[in-house]
Amino acid sequence: HRSRWIVPHVSNLTMATPSAMDKAAGRVLLPPSVEPKKYVIDLVPNLETFKFTGTETVEVDVVSATTTVQLHAKELYVSAATFKAGDMSSEAVEISMHLKDTVLTLTFPDELPVGAGELTIVFEGEINNQMAGFYRSQYVDAAGEKKWMGSTQFEALDARRAFPCWDEPARKATFVLTLTVPAGIEALSNMPESEHVVLKTGQNKVTFMETPKMSTYLLVWCIGEFDSVAALTKGGVMCKVYTPPGRGASGKFALDVAVRTLELYDDFFMVPYPLPKLDMIAIMDFAMGAMENWGLVTYREVDLLIDEAKATSVQRQRVGSVITHELAHQWFGNLVTMAWWDDLWLNEGFASWAQTYSLDGLFPDWGLWTQFIGDDQAAALRLDALKTSHPIQVPIGRAEEVEEVFDAISYCKGASVVRMLYAFLGHAHFQQGLQVYMERHQYGNTETFHLWNAWEEVSGKPVAAVMGGWTEQMGFPVLEVTSSQATGSLTVKQSWFLADGSEPDDRKWSIPMITHCGAEGAVRDVEIMSDVEMTISVPKEGWIKLNAGQHVPCRVAYDAETLAGLAKAVETMAIGPEDRAGLLNDAYALAKAGHPSMPATALLSLVKSYANETHATVWEAVASVLVGLDKLFVAIPADHPAAALQPAFSAFAAKIVAPAAEKVGWEAGADDGHLGKLLRVTLISLQARFSGSDPAVVAKARSMWDAHMEDPSGDALPSDLKVSVYKLILKTGGEAEFNQLMAHLDSLEANAERKLIYNSLGSAGDVNLKRRVLDWCYPDEKGNGNLKLQDFFYPIGSVSQSSGEGLKLAWQYYQDNYATLKSALAKASPSLMDAAIVYSVSGFATDEAAAEIEEFFTTNPLPQSSRKIAQTVEGVRTSAAFLKRILPLSPDLLGMMAEGS
Repeated sequence: HRSRWIVPHVSNLTMATPSAMDKAAGRVLLPPSVEPKKYVIDLVPNLETFKFTGTETVEVDVVSATTTVQLHAKELYVSAATFKAGDMSSEAVEISMHLKDTVLTLTFPDELPVGAGELTIVFEGEINNQMAGFYRSQYVDAAGEKKWMGSTQFEALDARRAFPCWDEPARKATFVLTLTVPAGIEALSNMPESEHVVLKTGQNKVTFMETPKMSTYLLVWCIGEFDSVAALTKGGVMCKVYTPPGRGASGKFALDVAVRTLELYDDFFMVPYPLPKLDMIAIMDFAMGAMENWGLVTYREVDLLIDEAKATSVQRQRVGSVITHELAHQWFGNLVTMAWWDDLWLNEGFASWAQTYSLDGLFPDWGLWTQFIGDDQAAALRLDALKTSHPIQVPIGRAEEVEEVFDAISYCKGASVVRMLYAFLGHAHFQQGLQVYMERHQYGNTETFHLWNAWEEVSGKPVAAVMGGWTEQMGFPVLEVTSSQATGSLTVKQSWFLADGSEPDDRKWSIPMITHCGAEGAVRDVEIMSDVEMTISVPKEGWIKLNAGQHVPCRVAYDAETLAGLAKAVETMAIGPEDRAGLLNDAYALAKAGHPSMPATALLSLVKSYANETHATVWEAVASVLVGLDKLFVAIPADHPAAALQPAFSAFAAKIVAPAAEKVGWEAGADDGHLGKLLRVTLISLQARFSGSDPAVVAKARSMWDAHMEDPSGDALPSDLKVSVYKLILKTGGEAEFNQLMAHLDSLEANAERKLIYNSLGSAGDVNLKRRVLDWCYPDEKGNGNLKLQDFFYPIGSVSQSSGEGLKLAWQYYQDNYATLKSALAKASPSLMDAAIVYSVSGFATDEAAAEIEEFFTTNPLPQSSRKIAQTVEGVRTSAAFLKRILPLSPDLLGMMAEGS
């Protein structure tokens, strides 16, 4: 962090005072005295030394006379700065860096005059290996030779690692980028090329067209060797997918999805995609899933490229979902951007809703809105039931705090409340409101109320009043149902639902009530529950389902009579798959929280009602309950009187799964369809967990394994089943099978195939093999290792989730290697350390374990992961409390399991 003149410095970041009593209170911002309008950036990267040099000239507006200019910079060496306005030219006499605030201060000898000017800065930096800022990745070219590429990842706060800038979302400007690269190296950025010059040195100097007005975090460039596939949308936008050399064909699925998605969004928003091209590129090392850079979207390899012959159904859906999510951002986030990070959900929540909306339009037979219940909504409710959750609109003071809220609240709860609003408004008003919002605020910045206003204008409905409780306060309600069906009424009472069952405060929500009564056929119109209690008239007979279609992110606790009616409706599949899955998800959460309506015995009884289930998403809900309870029972000490629960439950689960698994089988059917394949994946994975002692199951897995290892390029083992078969054979085999799988791993190039093995290795039965997995996957203190830094935590999870012994080993290994890991991830995305923590400790279910985890991180603090650690510890304590409530019921549970099996 050296600069030309090293001087002590305290930055003059402005902080709005709490007395302002507005949303800006407490925000740490650069002073408003100078505003950027246009950046002209010239970079010369070197992929041999991993250094780059740069010069930028920023057209600025000096709003108030000042002798200093402050902008963000991090890990850059700034050697000179000059300001020009008309005939006046002034060189900075002092250049200083405030390391904590990552603020560069340029001091000039005289006041800079108010009005237009140009600020020129000369700087240099490093092409790092931390997957943030301007960084390097290694790829294999068509000849099998390892080479380096360079790419950028700027959201949220890393544009400042690549060039000095006003790195705040509201400080929008345009950008003209020039890259000078070696011969044979391609350069890509947000916009098409405007000029390409071959220099006398043989280098290529590539200048790109000026971007639209946009935030700094959306600027992007990539340099390297690429293959590509391309197609035009109906609107004339050129779409390309860039891949590593020799792998262009693997981008065709993504290209098809992208073209169709852009066309769908053009129609939906009624504001055409505004750039002349849309590129998507696979980056070999990538901390996130993808990044929505305007016009050049970057992706983790497994989230963009598809091997048509080997891709699993889960991979296809994942790639489709990530693409539709990122392309939604081209409007929601890029064209219209949140004014500050406290409205991050405007970007991520809406894009998470839109990805399902659009992908469902492209692939209607995939049942994506039904899957939404078990994926996004379930993730949101799990996290938001914790006391360590946060509101969707979370106050952000220092911008660095935003790293902690790229989570299931911003993404999944955000998507869930948008889905609820869609049901409340109806399609026409929902779409019209979005069109008004886009047209009114394009190229600008907004806050949540701007979106509410647009929807209120077109619908006349009290959107802000209904939605305020869902976005501005933490948590969600549980609706407690008391039936007087004989007299034709239901009483519904709302209260704050907490995962630990503790007494909530008196907060409340405006809840769109959607009721379905079996005796009536059709679902009733939406009515708003705005008070703590309401009474609903219902038929005097037949089942009654509240929150029909699971449109509201809440829990419903039924009385015994109403629940019994719904259990029968589950058995006969009289209610739809969304409601069958939602009912069980609610029941499991209520049981964990100790809600009086759902003791563990009632939960187990309800699970039995799903014996005839045929829908993939509903089986996912069943699987989450079975696996969750199994993990809990694993925590019971061997000498405890209730120790028999775990083996008894395993046998019970195996019997529950067996009929459906036998019906679906291990072999693909011609009429499976997407959901049929997902159903097989779920059922066989359950057999891999619970039927390891079944000779027929093991023999089938062994025959597939043997054929696969003899001919790995063949189709004897479908990709959909690889993880299950790998786990089962490792669990029942020994070192020979482990070594065989490791050797197979070394032969694989595609990361999607490698990831299947990463997620399986820890299932090896021998604790020494589990330890070998951890030795192999942990990086050294510089971040180097056998795995890419983006992937090192997957094998950790495979160890911790394999058994109680594996969980203890993973946690101890994390503690023993903490210092090395902290050094390896020091400058990387905080999400990587979060993943390492979660994958190392999730599954514990004792107060002692919670206290140990808490004490370790008190002694070894990780400020950027503090929220994730607190949430993880709270989850462990919640599981511990659930287990304590279950143990006294063990005689009853054992009896029920014996009956069930």
